[in-house]
Amino acid sequence: MRIGQLAKRTGVSHRALRHYEAQALIESTRQENGYREYGHATVERVLWVRELIDCGFSTRQIHGLLAYLE
Repeated sequence: MRIGQLAKRTGVSHRALRHYEAQALIESTRQENGYREYGHATVERVLWVRELIDCGFSTRQIHGLLAYLE
């Protein structure tokens, strides 16, 4: 799915999604035309990141927690 679809499904802005990707909290692949393509599992990851941010975690702290998920 493209960034607009991901934003719509999660309620998170395009800008925030690009920030999450820059912080290595989510990943995308690039299509030949340069558009980002996200997997369906990214929806759950974004919602998880959003919950942690709402609880007061920083994106740096969340990045540190990712090692325990994988």
